[in-house]
Amino acid sequence: MPEPFDPITLRRLELKNRFVRSATYFALADEDGFVGRPTVDLKRALAEGGVGLIVTGYAYVLKSGQSFPDMNGIQTDDHIPGFQAVTRAVHEAGGRIVMQIAHCGAASQTTALSGGDYMAVSLVENLPNYGRQPREMTEEDIQGIIAAFGQAARRVQEAGFDGVQIHGAHGYLVTQFLSPLSNHRTDRWGGPLENRMRFVVEVVRAMRKAVDDDFPVMIKLGCRDYLAEGKGLSLAEGAETARTLEQEGVDFIEISNGHQDNSFRKERLGITSPDREAYFLADARVIRRATQGPLGMVGGMRSLAVCGEVIRSGVVDCVSICRPLIREPGLIRRWQSGDTRDADCISCGGCFNVDEKRKTHVFCRQLKKKTQ
Repeated sequence: MPEPFDPITLRRLELKNRFVRSATYFALADEDGFVGRPTVDLKRALAEGGVGLIVTGYAYVLKSGQSFPDMNGIQTDDHIPGFQAVTRAVHEAGGRIVMQIAHCGAASQTTALSGGDYMAVSLVENLPNYGRQPREMTEEDIQGIIAAFGQAARRVQEAGFDGVQIHGAHGYLVTQFLSPLSNHRTDRWGGPLENRMRFVVEVVRAMRKAVDDDFPVMIKLGCRDYLAEGKGLSLAEGAETARTLEQEGVDFIEISNGHQDNSFRKERLGITSPDREAYFLADARVIRRATQGPLGMVGGMRSLAVCGEVIRSGVVDCVSICRPLIREPGLIRRWQSGDTRDADCISCGGCFNVDEKRKTHVFCRQLKKKTQ
């Protein structure tokens, strides 16, 4: 049976262990998506902390898909040099890193508020409220976004990353196409699942054409919607989507959620006991039965014991952690050294905050209090 500190290979990418630092928005870019020294320092610290694979916070492939004012961007070749500094730092520290890329669609808050080209898959009642109505995407818009994903993947490889991950979860554009809750289209992009998954399939195809054959292409996939009414993308549809994407050449699927409501978010706070951890494990079992390739899973892992149980079960091949690594960048190194105490993270939700300039930043509020 595999163990958490066993190596694993994803296409050509060799990882020293099965811990993935899952992508989380970290608010260190400027308003045009360019990154600098703070991003380099953060990623170097994570690499030195012992995690097997780092996934960056999402980068928009087009300005129209920008969610926050200090979100990473990868929409032009001019962004490549900044990210080359990031990948050099990680590799010098012995780490591996992939970039997550995205278009946020109707969740493109900055685009909406700035007067940019704000678009949605469909004009439905449950759109985010930014005080402005988006326009419905045309065929030309969709094709342009697909092409932008392809070009972004090319830039990711040129910047020296070890792979690229599509953000296909959390209510962003891939979720908006997949979910019948947000996709009411009557053309070839909507209706039955085959049509609703067409967008992400075409994105994968564009990306695979733009990168070398052995360059890993991954996805963080919202395998179902978590809504009180039980509406939206079903787990069975998520499993079929995962199976299709694997057949299209996706090398690693990281299991997460699609649309979510406030009750779902609240239930994921205060994870202080093992029975609250690994809350996507039941979903992962369904995805495992539908797929053959490597799987990862996010979902409240806070203890080495639970991480080990999940890996040894064979349901997934890697476990993804982020919030504990905001509080303790060296957590994985600590565990491997023999200090197997649970992560200091208490799942309080205090790592997503707003500073005095009204720009969102990720840091651990409890840690800040402790050190003041």
